[in-house]
Amino acid sequence: MKKNIFINLFLFTLLLITLSANAQSPDTINILTNQDTMTSPPRGYYGWGVFPANNVSYRKAYLNFTLGCPDGGCSQWDYTVDIYLIQNTHHKDSTLVQGPSFTVNGNQMDSAKLKKHVTYKTYFDTNTHKTDSTANTAYTIIQYKNCNKPTKPTDTLYWWVAGYYNSYYNASGKKIDSIFVKPDTSMYLKFCPYYSVYDSTVSYEIARMITPYAGYYSKTWTNPYKFDVTDFSSLLHDSVEIEVFYSGWTNGFTATCKFELITGTPDHNPYEVRNMWSGSFPYGSVGNPISNYLTPAAIKIDTGAYGVRMRILQTGHGEDANNCTEFCENQQHVFVNGVQRYSPYVWREDCGLNALMHQAGTWLYDRANWCPGDLVIPYLDDLTPYIKRGSTDTLLITMDPYTTPNGGSIYIFGTTLIYYGRPNFQLDAAVEDIIAPNLYAPYSRSNPICGDPQIVIRNTGADTLKSLNITYGEVGGTHYTYAWNGNLPFDDTTLVSLPPVGLKESGINKFEVTVSKPNGGTDQYADNNYMQVPYDTVPTYPSKFIIRLATNLVGSQFSYFLENASGNIVLQKSNFNNSTTYRDTVNLPPGCYHFELDAAQEQGLYFFANNNGSGSLSFTKISPPLSFNNFQSDFGTSICQNFEVGIFTGEDNLKYAVDYSVYPNPAKDELTIAGLNSSSKDKTVRIYSALGALVYENTIGAGLEHYTINLENFAQGVYCTVISNVDGQVVKKVLIAK
Repeated sequence: MKKNIFINLFLFTLLLITLSANAQSPDTINILTNQDTMTSPPRGYYGWGVFPANNVSYRKAYLNFTLGCPDGGCSQWDYTVDIYLIQNTHHKDSTLVQGPSFTVNGNQMDSAKLKKHVTYKTYFDTNTHKTDSTANTAYTIIQYKNCNKPTKPTDTLYWWVAGYYNSYYNASGKKIDSIFVKPDTSMYLKFCPYYSVYDSTVSYEIARMITPYAGYYSKTWTNPYKFDVTDFSSLLHDSVEIEVFYSGWTNGFTATCKFELITGTPDHNPYEVRNMWSGSFPYGSVGNPISNYLTPAAIKIDTGAYGVRMRILQTGHGEDANNCTEFCENQQHVFVNGVQRYSPYVWREDCGLNALMHQAGTWLYDRANWCPGDLVIPYLDDLTPYIKRGSTDTLLITMDPYTTPNGGSIYIFGTTLIYYGRPNFQLDAAVEDIIAPNLYAPYSRSNPICGDPQIVIRNTGADTLKSLNITYGEVGGTHYTYAWNGNLPFDDTTLVSLPPVGLKESGINKFEVTVSKPNGGTDQYADNNYMQVPYDTVPTYPSKFIIRLATNLVGSQFSYFLENASGNIVLQKSNFNNSTTYRDTVNLPPGCYHFELDAAQEQGLYFFANNNGSGSLSFTKISPPLSFNNFQSDFGTSICQNFEVGIFTGEDNLKYAVDYSVYPNPAKDELTIAGLNSSSKDKTVRIYSALGALVYENTIGAGLEHYTINLENFAQGVYCTVISNVDGQVVKKVLIAK
């Protein structure tokens, strides 16, 4: 069964840990370089940032890029945005140029006819019906007569234009005569060749994203993108120039670049960057194949390079008779010394899960390694096993053979070779990212959660990582430890699903993770062990409600399921009829749930580019029958909702104000319920586990004041006691700690 990120609201582990003693706070430096409004036609936008000196080391470096709408609104088209770091090599270069013998008002003229005194231009005055004149503006003429110093002016003259005819008119405005304005001298342009010396610069493409079809978005819309640019750390020092190149032919977007530099020691130092194949290369052209541009490169590998990685940003664009390259799956082949080592498809197959749903164009179509409104994911090829330090190795990228008679397709490459020093730690692990819970907008498809937290860990030590302790929970709340086991090589990452925890509205709403004891030993670097992110809580729904699905013209492509925190299916349906409305009533016990509707064609219940019509999905109250959650119909591949039912909110409490007491809390051996005789009716006591399973149930007759439950067979953890009668129920949370 397909399942998105899903966490039970209840707290579910045995160990309670406070993370404050373990939290590390390395210095983070934020540097703003660009704040631009990008307009057509295609052009680059440049900004400068003053970065720390070379003696400052970065553990991680991120580029936080924010795209937004200008005052006139966003463009409704998808355009490529390339972000370059321009490095001054501190070397001089030169170009042979021609120095002019003179300039006129700062411009070159082949020749100039000039008079040393003011000249006039005549015209017919329609008010006086006479010939009148106005003085010409003097030319500024700078002369360069010394070819040994061709850029140094030898004289500056202020003379007037000449060599033209002035006309004279009668009272009716008819031309009756003319006179030639004779020049005193004429100048003819000559040149002195010389070498122009300038600072040599190199541009490295550090990130790429594609703008969304943003015609529907408001003028206040913004969206964040986070790029890991740690590989370019060696260049992020002193004064750095950043170019944001917007390829758009319509206005426009706003773009902000802010670098987030986390100081400290990296797992291995990326100390040098080399440009390889970069540019827009034709694909499929009969007379100009892409192999003309992707040619073999003989590289002498640096003797200090204990690690070598090829970083490839590649996207396909343009449409020919075969709808390529944008919509074609072609393989990229990476060769080292003539042996193919990597061959991925240049393709993104998850555009229908884009966090930016309901764009104004074909946002959900899969494409050649890009999706509208998303960042471009680079290919990271580890070449270390295939090269030898100090030797010359031949590297090559090729693409699948392809020709088309009309051309029009391109691949855009931004390829760099990164050299790394030795691993800095033998035994170390890091928290790389927290996917859920997290308020970060690009993770919105998976959040908020009431299922398993999802984190990414990295092995930052030379030893293969086989075990790790992961401690996690709410800031200021209960924490838990999970023992991870696996086989993670140096510098690799893996996604880890953690056992569920309860996330509540605490006023802090921050989730934190700490890793420790890699391979059961001592972690050698503490600064990368901790991460914290803000989160939002799931909504609370009534225990009984209606799932209302109205299908479009392809009902059979849809299916949905509802599951509880244990992953057990509560409701599952498929094979719907076309243009039919379905209403399914659910009656759910307290707990956390995950609902998901899937579209086999990955085009949602509505998509403007097909003829499938429009459907809808909503959650509706029983009485009155009003919708409390209307889902977006243009959702692409799937849409989901995590929610809780009547656990900690007191919803559906007894009709009368009855306040039962449940003590002690935490409990160990026995649990007592008091205040039972405040109601003359029979009551039922139910206790649910952290996974929502019913673990205890009993009916208590009227007139009993106290009721005690033996906890001998209860495991440690958080439980939910539900005390109910015919009028309603009261919910109490209790912790059993042994």
